[in-house]
Amino acid sequence: MSAPNLLRNVSEADIARCLSGEGLGLSVASFRCLLWSDTGRLTAPVKMLYQDHVADVKPHGFYDFRIRLKKSRRSLVGRQEVEFDWEGSSPFPSMKLEHAHPLFEWGLNWCVATAHGQNIVIHSAVIEKDGVALVLPGDPGSGKSTLCAALVMSGWRLLSDELTVVSSTDGRVQPVPRPISLKNKSIDIIRARFPHAELTDPVTDTHKGAIAYARAPSASIMAADQPVPIGFVVFPKYRTGTELGYQPLSRAAALTELLSNTFNVGLLGRTGFESLAQAMTGAQCYAVEYGDLDSILAWIEATCQARA
Repeated sequence: MSAPNLLRNVSEADIARCLSGEGLGLSVASFRCLLWSDTGRLTAPVKMLYQDHVADVKPHGFYDFRIRLKKSRRSLVGRQEVEFDWEGSSPFPSMKLEHAHPLFEWGLNWCVATAHGQNIVIHSAVIEKDGVALVLPGDPGSGKSTLCAALVMSGWRLLSDELTVVSSTDGRVQPVPRPISLKNKSIDIIRARFPHAELTDPVTDTHKGAIAYARAPSASIMAADQPVPIGFVVFPKYRTGTELGYQPLSRAAALTELLSNTFNVGLLGRTGFESLAQAMTGAQCYAVEYGDLDSILAWIEATCQARA
């Protein structure tokens, strides 16, 4: 049996040809995605960020997502824009052509969240160490993605930067390792602290400000078939100049907060609530405020260790 063809072995010229032709197939965790684009803006970032993913340069078989990013021209403003399309559906308005790559990443998040059926999908970063998951929910500005990136680049396994997928069958977190989204000041913080990190060039002037993406570690992608139970749930809150302080939370309080960040709890109803409650049975939960990255990293390393 031949080894799977990783995207790192495909030239940029062939990637561009696929994107503008029959499509480029990518395996992302348990999903298969077929991507088309006539924007000319995806070849380089996709090559860099998804180099460890299995690629199909000759599409075949079933694909969970058939995604198109296509150029359009808004007559009122006379500029070229890009539209995201998943078989006729999109949650996004058209955007500037320069924003094609962030739009792809946001759109793929939406596809993954939509396609997980009976599993619980929480808007949260999630990482792993010592066989248990650390769930990091957070509102915009909480520092969630910066913290996730720093921990992953310090040796934690990336399960997901955006979506914590909890199996309704066994309560384990299903990994979906993909690029880590960094915004505004976080880009410079991670570049300075981790000069070995592989980041895309920032895309500016999006509705979230400047955005760059950090490549997920190869080891995280190779371990995408290894789910883990939830060991810790930490709600981080960044406040400039604040000394670190933390408060243990009851699992009931943490569950209430998590449910407010869950995409499909309304669809799953009581079953989803009970499944998530069961998944958190052994979890330790905290709310943490912090004013600098060093303090929160040290606290997590000291606090969130699996106990035998």
